[in-house]
Amino acid sequence: MESIAIVEQGRSLSRCLTGLARPVRSLGPAGGQAALVAVAPDGCPLPQGPLRCRVLLLPGRLAPLAGAVQAGWVVSYGLDGRDTLTLSSLSPRRPCLALQRELVTLTGRCLEPQEIPLPPWPAGLSPHLLLAWAGVWLLTGTPPAAMGGLPLPGAEKKPCPFPGKGL
Repeated sequence: MESIAIVEQGRSLSRCLTGLARPVRSLGPAGGQAALVAVAPDGCPLPQGPLRCRVLLLPGRLAPLAGAVQAGWVVSYGLDGRDTLTLSSLSPRRPCLALQRELVTLTGRCLEPQEIPLPPWPAGLSPHLLLAWAGVWLLTGTPPAAMGGLPLPGAEKKPCPFPGKGL
């Protein structure tokens, strides 16, 4: 099974992905290799060592750093219209993910641009963390139609420990 590596300062994104069927590990400063490297929205710098992956998921504001990574393709997320993954609806009751351009998943499935309903958004959850969470699920092969039924971080008894301060 292909691994997922998370680059983050705390463990906010890692903790929010506990329901994922694939192994998730934090990536340290030495770098490494994984099928998917997801950079959390907390502004963590990329590892200084070599970093290789099939897919790099990162905040759009960090897109200039993508050149330092050997990645097959890069997917950006954020609230800018240039990001591949953004939100077309910021309603906490029913957020809607906007896939702005074609996306190829780790399973090789090609997703066309579309809007994807997400589950209700827990209070205090950063929209950037919501986008990173949705990006990992999509890239690992979750069908868009199933996204609305996934457990959203913070909706369970143990809230996702992200301070909710957007970027």
